[in-house]
Amino acid sequence: MNLLESQTAFITTLIKEHAPQDTLQLGLGNLDLTLSVCQALNQLDNAALTLITPSLSQHSSFLKEMNKLKIGMLSDLVELIRTPADEVLPDFYFQNRTIDLAIINENEAFDQALVAFYYVDKMLVSKGTVIINDADSPVMKKLCRYLVTEREYTLQRTLESTKKGPVVSRLLRKQFNRAPEIIKNTVKTFINSELLISDEDLGLECSMVALTKRAEEGEIDMDFDTLLESIINE
Repeated sequence: MNLLESQTAFITTLIKEHAPQDTLQLGLGNLDLTLSVCQALNQLDNAALTLITPSLSQHSSFLKEMNKLKIGMLSDLVELIRTPADEVLPDFYFQNRTIDLAIINENEAFDQALVAFYYVDKMLVSKGTVIINDADSPVMKKLCRYLVTEREYTLQRTLESTKKGPVVSRLLRKQFNRAPEIIKNTVKTFINSELLISDEDLGLECSMVALTKRAEEGEIDMDFDTLLESIINE
């Protein structure tokens, strides 16, 4: 199975499992992969995809391919928007839109990705899913680390990456782990955390990752059967 086939299987399996009604995708990414997303969502009743293509070339490429396929998904399934995500998402948020699934493709600038995700996080339902493509690229890797370490997102599933971290970083972590605790505590105050906690330690050494949003405060994080059993046992 090649990379595209693996990515397609990864993302379509998640769509089948979660059956999202409202999906938001930032960036066109790989055209064939995006078309696979459309086809998977098209199998669900009342599913909708909002696809934000920030450039004219992405917008035109998608329209051309959809017209070529002539399968009617564009008007029935996809809301296509040619505006940068960090400009249009604030409007979505203030319109009280919610999403069940977000798919984020690589962004050239971390600050733009972070601003976009700020609003994605607000609109994503409790325990909703975020799929991050190109998770082993510098910008998306930073975003993944931020979500896991700062926003309390949890790993749901990963697709293995062939890329490995720099040798120097691995050697530094190896020496650090051998050091006495007092030295470790001192080092932690001025050393970049990425040198001390690797992507592998966080489970993020991957090319694609699915993360689960934390449960909202006050929400009971258990399925119905477990909840019912806990009530009966009280």
